[in-house]
Amino acid sequence: MSCLNSSFRRLASVFIFALPAAVVLGEGYMPRVEFGARLEPGNRIIHGAGQDAKGFDDYRHQFDAAHQPLIYMTYIGLCHPVAEVAEWGVRVRGELAAMAGHEMVPQIGLNFSAGNDNGQGLDGELAAGKFDAQIAAFADGVASFGRPVFIRIGYEFEGNWNNYQPATFVKAWVRITRMLRDRKLPFATVWCAAGASSGWPSMNRLNEFYPGDEWVDWWGVDIFSADEFTKPELAIFLDAARAHHKPVAIGEMTPRFVSVLRGAKSWESWFEPMIALLKRRPEIKATAYINWEWKEWSDRLGFTWHDWGDARIERNPLVRDRWVQELSDPIFLHAECGGAVPLPRVQP
Repeated sequence: MSCLNSSFRRLASVFIFALPAAVVLGEGYMPRVEFGARLEPGNRIIHGAGQDAKGFDDYRHQFDAAHQPLIYMTYIGLCHPVAEVAEWGVRVRGELAAMAGHEMVPQIGLNFSAGNDNGQGLDGELAAGKFDAQIAAFADGVASFGRPVFIRIGYEFEGNWNNYQPATFVKAWVRITRMLRDRKLPFATVWCAAGASSGWPSMNRLNEFYPGDEWVDWWGVDIFSADEFTKPELAIFLDAARAHHKPVAIGEMTPRFVSVLRGAKSWESWFEPMIALLKRRPEIKATAYINWEWKEWSDRLGFTWHDWGDARIERNPLVRDRWVQELSDPIFLHAECGGAVPLPRVQP
C-alpha cells in the first residue's frame, strides 16, 4: 500500500479531462456533463469514503495503491468552542499526513446545530456573527491542509433534526463562504440535502434554503436506503442541479437496513443499483461511502442508528470483491500515489 515517493508535491492546477471514448463509453456509463465548477473532475466520478479515520483506513486497505479513495470524509461543528475547532484542524492534518503518500482531499461536513437527533439550529446566531471566531479557526485548519477541500456547509439542511430556518440558514451560508473566500482558500461549497431521510420535501421547499448559484459550487444529496434509487424526487433533484449547472456529489451513502452481511442479496439490493445510478446520471461526479458498523456508532454518539446494519465492505468477501472491481473502472478518479492532488487548485 505504500508509495515509493511519499513527499508532498505541488497541487495540480489543471483538470483531469476526458478519458478515451473506448474507456468511458462502457456498459451503462453516460459521459459526465461539464459545468466548469470548482474542483470539478472532468469526465470522472470521484471515489470517496469515510467517515472516521479507522473506518476510512479499513476501507482503503481493501484497494490497491492505484485505486485509493480520493475523498476523505470528516466533520466539525461551528457551535463548538474555538479551541475544539482548532484541535479538529490539527487532528485532520495529522490523519492526512499518515496516509502513506496518497494525497486525499477532505470532504468536510460543517454543521451548526447543537444536539443529536433533535438539534438546536444555531444558524441565526451564526448569521449574526456570534461564531466568527470559530469560522476563522476552521479556515485556519483548512489552510493548514495544503490541498483542496469540499465543504458541505450545513449538510442535510432541510432535516428536522437540524432545525435550521431558511432565511437564517442562507445568511449563515453566505457569511461562512465569504469569510473563506476572503482567505483565498482552495475549496468548493456543496449544498447537500438529506433527501429521502427528510421525507423528500418539494424542490420549492428545498429552494427556500438555497443561498444562490454565486455562493454554491456543487449540489449534493445523501442516499441510504435501497428504495431511494428509483424515487422520482431524486430524479427531480438531479435534474434541478443540472438546470443550475452544478455537479452533484453523493455526500453520504451507505446500505441502510441492507448491510453487507447477506452477500449476493446485499449486492443485488443496494450496491448494484448504486453503481447503476452513478453510471446513468451524468451530473453525479463524486461519491462518499460510509464504511461503518452503525450500531457501534449509534451507541458511541447517541443517535438512533441501531438497526442500520454493518456497512463495512471488508466484512463480506463477495461484496468487497465486487465493489473493489467496480471502483477500479477508469470512470472513477482516485488518489494519486506520491503525487499531486488530481483536482484543480481554485481561487475565489
